[in-house]
Amino acid sequence: MRRQLRREFDVETAVGAANGLFTLGKGAPFEVIVSDFMMPGINGAQFLAAAKKAVPSATRMLLTGHTNLADAALTVNQGGVFRMLLKPVDHETMCAALRDCVAQHRLVVAERELLEQTLRGSVQALTEVLSLVSPAGFGRGTRMRRVASAMLDLVEVEDRWAAELAVQMSQLGVVSLPPVVADRLAAGDTLSDAEQAMADRMTEVAEQLISPIPRLGPVAEAIRYSRKGFDGSGTPQDGTAGESIPFGGRLLHLVEDHDELLARGTVPAVAIATLRSRAGRYDPVLLDALATVAAAAGGVRGVALAELQCGMVLAAPVTSLSGVLLVGAGPEVTPGLLTRLRNFAELEDGVAEPLMVVDAPDAGPADPGATG
Repeated sequence: MRRQLRREFDVETAVGAANGLFTLGKGAPFEVIVSDFMMPGINGAQFLAAAKKAVPSATRMLLTGHTNLADAALTVNQGGVFRMLLKPVDHETMCAALRDCVAQHRLVVAERELLEQTLRGSVQALTEVLSLVSPAGFGRGTRMRRVASAMLDLVEVEDRWAAELAVQMSQLGVVSLPPVVADRLAAGDTLSDAEQAMADRMTEVAEQLISPIPRLGPVAEAIRYSRKGFDGSGTPQDGTAGESIPFGGRLLHLVEDHDELLARGTVPAVAIATLRSRAGRYDPVLLDALATVAAAAGGVRGVALAELQCGMVLAAPVTSLSGVLLVGAGPEVTPGLLTRLRNFAELEDGVAEPLMVVDAPDAGPADPGATG
């Protein structure tokens, strides 16, 4: 097969499932994975299921001499098989199938790039506009996204992009709130019944803003279920519970409640304990991931505006000298944000210093102005 295919394809072979997985683990950019069904140790269905985790973007194809429909269904379902060919396979059929597999792989990659890069850039521009309208809401969304991203590094999930965007865009509904209510919400203050009703409608507003955008259906769905408890409590009241709740909704529900506790001044360890005490409310796997992320969080130090650099994370709100909120806590410093703060510094009211930034967990000793 290697001799027959080498004129048209770059081919690498491995004898047996173990050797195949070892080869995939080297990180080479494989577009297509072809496996036999009957192999020593594990069969082709089991191997392709493992290969799907190792190289998710690769298209998978199975060669088999068996026509058992049960085996075929198992392989397609477990391994995500795109093509299955019955042996013996002639050269032209094999090459045609491989061309289809390569085309499918490139289609999947192009789709992912559209979602993760082009669309993400558009969403980033939208959320930066939010930063101008509501610095407090923008800061909260950025804080939650950063925590969620660290959690997602610890769990296995498909369509990570949708979960991250749901967290990042969840605060768009803040545009419907009067500024004083938005500020009270961001500070963790107790809201009146009327103010709480406004805050509860934020989810609906964010969903309405996102739903018309092409390809963001999973993001809107995650936001819709962000007030749904793992035990089925909360809204929407449709009987959905446990892992049937969209993953992004489970994630957003947890990080939003966690951020609310921190905004009220709750110590991180106590915040985690409080969340754990709410039996059945959250996905236990995500709750464990959040506890790990919280335990690894860095400290806080103060810097002058002249020392502020892109990539730093604001640990506390930035205000003018008279106390006017300029930027909420949580955003990563971007060139646009840095320019904005420098422009404010040129005004008579100026910018209050020092600015508090997050220290990386592995950072060296803090500056003399450090406070944590």
